[in-house]
Amino acid sequence: MRATSTARVWVARTRSPFPVARRRAVLSKEKSGTILRAKRVKEDTRTDESNQNTTANAGLRSNANVGTHEDESGSVLGSAALIAGTTVGTGVLALPEITGPSGFVPSSEVLVAMWIYFIATGFCLTEVNLATLCALGNSKDEVSLFSVTRSTLGEAGAVVFSIAYVFMHECLIIACCLKGAEILSSGRYVAEVGFNEGVLVFGGVLGLFVALSSEKVLDFTNRMLVLVVVSALIWLVSLCVGEVDMANLERSDFSLMGNTISGISVAFVYQSVLPSVVSSLEGDVTKIKKATVLGTAVPLGMFLLWNAVVLGALSGEDLSVAGVNPVGVLASKIENGTGTMLIDTFSFGAVATSFIGFTIGLKTFIADGLSSIDVKSEPVSYSLTLIPPLTFAITYPDVFISAVDNAGTFGVIVIFGLLPPLMVYSYRKSAKEEVFAAKNTTAAEMLRQKASIDAVALPGGNATLFAVFAFSAWVILQELVERVSSVR
Repeated sequence: MRATSTARVWVARTRSPFPVARRRAVLSKEKSGTILRAKRVKEDTRTDESNQNTTANAGLRSNANVGTHEDESGSVLGSAALIAGTTVGTGVLALPEITGPSGFVPSSEVLVAMWIYFIATGFCLTEVNLATLCALGNSKDEVSLFSVTRSTLGEAGAVVFSIAYVFMHECLIIACCLKGAEILSSGRYVAEVGFNEGVLVFGGVLGLFVALSSEKVLDFTNRMLVLVVVSALIWLVSLCVGEVDMANLERSDFSLMGNTISGISVAFVYQSVLPSVVSSLEGDVTKIKKATVLGTAVPLGMFLLWNAVVLGALSGEDLSVAGVNPVGVLASKIENGTGTMLIDTFSFGAVATSFIGFTIGLKTFIADGLSSIDVKSEPVSYSLTLIPPLTFAITYPDVFISAVDNAGTFGVIVIFGLLPPLMVYSYRKSAKEEVFAAKNTTAAEMLRQKASIDAVALPGGNATLFAVFAFSAWVILQELVERVSSVR
């Protein structure tokens, strides 16, 4: 049995200590004795383990079709596409403006560092999500971060997390709707569509599509959108490569590296879809980690390439102009309107994939919260997910643009940086205490508890958790100090 097979065999990953101890005792007492009795004990042990494994398989097979009993678990590629599509969104569109002052080399170093950082925090969330799913035993629906937070940080922590999580995702959905509406109402592709109508068309139609589509349809749609985004970027790069000046790429100001961290953090928001990924891949830690690394590595490569093209094509004077939009300046350098079309295609695909990911994540979160008060309704969950951001995007777009900035500055680092290591620490501590303090625990229950402890997604123990937490706290403190200083 492989150590990291699937969630259906989490329990099989750790052999029960009781039958093994019994077998060793028998063999030690009968060193000179009968091989036959030893074989019988060994066969009994295998039978006990097989029965436990069969029970575990049946209880934790969350993606089996009830009618056909066929495995309908997702694929690593599909989960990676969902993560990549969620990651490539509004953050990448504003990236050149954020990284411009520091230059290509310093900002690229920050991009790589933040990629590693958010992989680590993603592994933290995967571990506690998987443990919660394992504790439930069986769930055809994914376990949202609401349940995970409540089980690790308690009710108070769950309330704080929930408020910040919903606010941040509503703001990010608003940003997607605003950008999508901007493209639709530009008059370049659809005639006579106003901005408000553009918000309703983009958010309403795409939101309805997400609500009515199956997981397989959304999986395929995300793959196609990611393909469109990557293709548009490659085409755009091929047209702009002649505009790149190495002197522009060599311009660097390492003293401004810290100022790019918060903005770059918005570009790596994907954690909201991790519960769906964990459920889709049936808790297979190896597959989840592969999907996470692959799903974030593709956007990282795109960010680095996008950063190089824009900053390489624009001089320091271009970037120093107040209120300048680097992407718009880049489009103007490409003749015949091709640049504008490609940037619109890239932008629309990016916000569409992000919208799908944020909508799925927030809907799952809200649905899980409603289930705690015995309200189970898909229409209600989707209504609470989509109606508020669409309404505010139409009514107060300027107010919520600033809210998005604050949500990215503090919300992302707090929710997906500071809290995940605390959640993992709390879970590991309580899980170990349960195992070693239990006196009358059955073999099967102890086996399940120990298996969940062994399902560690983030290696390194408490030292790694402390490093992630300390970095998060440093970033937040730095931002607070800077903002207080600017007010004075």
